[in-house]
Amino acid sequence: MPKIVDADDRRELVADAVFQVIADRGLTQASLRNVAQQAALALGSVRHYFDNQAELMEFSFRVISERIHLRALDRLEELEGSELPNSPAALVEKCAAVLEELLPLDEARGADAVVRMEFMLDARTNEGLLEAAEDDYRATGAVVGRVVLQLMESPLAIPGLVPVDEAERLIGLLDGLGLRMVLQPAWAAPEQGRATLRRHLVSLLAA
Repeated sequence: MPKIVDADDRRELVADAVFQVIADRGLTQASLRNVAQQAALALGSVRHYFDNQAELMEFSFRVISERIHLRALDRLEELEGSELPNSPAALVEKCAAVLEELLPLDEARGADAVVRMEFMLDARTNEGLLEAAEDDYRATGAVVGRVVLQLMESPLAIPGLVPVDEAERLIGLLDGLGLRMVLQPAWAAPEQGRATLRRHLVSLLAA
């Protein structure tokens, strides 16, 4: 019997090859030919699943964005599904556990962050990626906003915090930390990123 190939699995395999090419050589080298070689597929096989380069890039951008945000959402469900801690340190840890999934704190998350950043930068001038970039921003905003709302539900939070304002500040912090950790790893170690995030969360507590 002929082997049945799942189209979704094959498209994800090709996306993984895109990520590897970008991580190793940069976005400009993620041509259909280079991606096919990385995936150990014939060029025609890649073209069977993607009509053109633009379609492949948009799909890959959405895959990496979804992977990053799904990790954070898994942690967020744990936070929202349990009783909020009475201890400031414990509350900060629970909130930080969600937000850390958006930071390049280890090899796997670092590789994802590099790829996502390359797509985000390209979306500035590439209209084909603009919608995917906007969806990525919305996904980050949704995660961060829900964390802020959870923190504000605690009696430990400073009274009168404005959710939108605090979410914007936190997104700015995460973006800055992520950029420094990717571009200047010698100066921005994971331990520093974790500590900076926690200091910010502590600043939102009255205790």
